[in-house]
Amino acid sequence: MATIMAARGQGLEQDFDFFVVVDFEATCVKDARIFPQEIIEFPAVLVDGATGRIESAFRRYVRPKHHPVLTQFCRELTGIRQEDVDGGVDLGEALWLHDAWLKAATAGAGNKRSVRLAVVTWGDWDCRTMLEFECRFKGIEKPSYFDQWINLRVPFQAALGGGGGGSTCRKRSGRRGWTGRAACTAGWTTRATPRGC
Repeated sequence: MATIMAARGQGLEQDFDFFVVVDFEATCVKDARIFPQEIIEFPAVLVDGATGRIESAFRRYVRPKHHPVLTQFCRELTGIRQEDVDGGVDLGEALWLHDAWLKAATAGAGNKRSVRLAVVTWGDWDCRTMLEFECRFKGIEKPSYFDQWINLRVPFQAALGGGGGGSTCRKRSGRRGWTGRAACTAGWTTRATPRGC
């Protein structure tokens, strides 16, 4: 955020009007692979590219088709309850709802040009591995803005070295802890708030 604010203070134009931060959760089992792995939570946060302010948030639970009953390990890891996914929507509808939310949240921001946005993730798993695979496997068309993304792990590793996970942050900063669940590196869009990082 410091870079965003510093650039804004100098009158520099941002490359993006908005950042769409996503952090999917998916079906999982302990100490094994599950096939097919399916998205069960679709959260996103819309961040203003000029101010760094959170403009809007989106969350839908997704009902898995191939493994409809969550394992105890999955429920404990993600904090997602069985009733959350039972009441969820299928992935195609979640994508449609996300796209409608994004269009409504950014309406009027383009000032006679298209809105420039970038999807942001922590690693490539969310977009390259999970969303891409599941959409192909199920024959679902996804919005083209999910075809490229900013992987925040890359600049984090460049700046601090190491694996780029929460433990590296704690080791480098000399501080401890996250509040909330430490599910998949970062329940950071909706559930966890980093402290001292």
